[in-house]
Amino acid sequence: MSFQKKWGSTLGLTMSAIVLLSACSTGKESSSSSATPSQTSTQTSASQAPATPAAPVKIRVFASDVNQPVPGGKTMDNPTMNYLAQKSNTDLDWVFLPHAQYGEQVRIKFASGDIPDVVGGWGINYELLQNNQIIPLNDYIDKYGPNLKKAISQAAWDEVTVDGKIMAIPEGQLGNNVLYVRKDWMDKVGISNPPQTPDELLTMLRAFRDKDPNGNGKKDEMAISGREKFSWVDNVMTMFGVDAFNRVLVNGEVVPSVISPNMKQALGFFRTLVDEKLIDSEFLTNKRNVWEQKIQNNLVGTWVHTPSLAWDWQDKLNKSLPGIGANVIAIKTPKAPGVESSGTSVRASNKSFMVTKVAKDPAAIVKMLDWLVSQDGQEFVNFGMPNVTYKKDGGKITYDLKKDTDDKTALWRSSSFNLVAYNKDFLEIQLGSKEAADKVDSAYKVAASEGMKSIIAGMPPSKLPAKPELEFSGTLFQEAAAQIMLGKEPLDYFDTFVKQWRAQAGTEKIKYETDYYNSKKK
Repeated sequence: MSFQKKWGSTLGLTMSAIVLLSACSTGKESSSSSATPSQTSTQTSASQAPATPAAPVKIRVFASDVNQPVPGGKTMDNPTMNYLAQKSNTDLDWVFLPHAQYGEQVRIKFASGDIPDVVGGWGINYELLQNNQIIPLNDYIDKYGPNLKKAISQAAWDEVTVDGKIMAIPEGQLGNNVLYVRKDWMDKVGISNPPQTPDELLTMLRAFRDKDPNGNGKKDEMAISGREKFSWVDNVMTMFGVDAFNRVLVNGEVVPSVISPNMKQALGFFRTLVDEKLIDSEFLTNKRNVWEQKIQNNLVGTWVHTPSLAWDWQDKLNKSLPGIGANVIAIKTPKAPGVESSGTSVRASNKSFMVTKVAKDPAAIVKMLDWLVSQDGQEFVNFGMPNVTYKKDGGKITYDLKKDTDDKTALWRSSSFNLVAYNKDFLEIQLGSKEAADKVDSAYKVAASEGMKSIIAGMPPSKLPAKPELEFSGTLFQEAAAQIMLGKEPLDYFDTFVKQWRAQAGTEKIKYETDYYNSKKK
């Protein structure tokens, strides 16, 4: 997400209600759960059509709009949604909720008793899990998900498995957020090789500030930029071996990165960026559209985003800055001395779909998601509706946005339905050129070459009360970090923050996670 994250792509991971729950990789299929597929569901394989089609199954879904222009109105009145419904023999009520408020709005709906058949998220929703509202899907996937089993890696399944029970269907993911740099800016300021350490990154950013690579005759003071709530700067933070959601081992304790001594170093680095006017002065408040405009207006030389959008950035710059030779590349995240791995936390999955006990026909839901990763389903996800947004003749797909198609559904359709994050077979067709495909492929390779692994993968959710204020996105860290970075408090104020964090039941959280970590080593 990542999500991207993120991590955007790396994206919703800041929501306290939806938390990624990783599980230990066993190297084999997860054991079957005790759940039995619904007796009212058809018992045939998803690939075997019944002689007489059954009536469409009504399915209600909550999902994030992932900041995309999703359709309004009734789901079945939208041609693209209706096409999915026809192909999966369903009657869909797909409720898109605003991405920025997704966690909060889902919690409000749950509190009022409004629980749909399917809940979208990132990993497993702990609230639903603790309230025993999610159906284990092992048997359903075995019977009705042959394409899902083939398309999604075991590592991704492990991240949504608890005690051998698959609690969600994940989107497979090959990489997390990457650090983008304007290579043409590097060339103009005489830097031939990407930075490999924080000091080298500072040298590059200072050159961006002082040597006028955008040619506007000014000393621009946003060599790097970020977005509100200290987001989309992940890879700068991870130079020091910490990020928003990872855990690290400190003096025998498993602690969140937010209270790690290395986070203090990271905040000190950001303070240097602020003091030297190397980072956008509005990096803590930028909304997405403002942030994107600054990059497209040739004001920013370095930023963080998902590998899937490498060509999107290049294409936007080509259009907003024609003829200047803009060249966006993804580079490996620099590493501070002593840091073993940098780059955002390695995750094998991104978004997910959980089936709740409200669902009357879980098999139909699994079949629908299974169709989305079939050959026909992947064509739908990547290209839309045949003879509407793409053409297919003898197996050859034509997808040309400039001529015979106008795929206005591309962004929201892919972000909503894709369960195979990176399809090499379709990439060049989808993007329209080998140059574009190579740009994205290169970014994914950078993302796959780095990243920090979780040391608490597979940890069951604790029964401790939720403390969203203790998370990275919580007020405690956000306020302390802002005070330090903006020079309103000294760097040592971080130590005061750590004491406050531990005092607010943080110590119990550390003990729970440390005990789990130690149990894994036995």
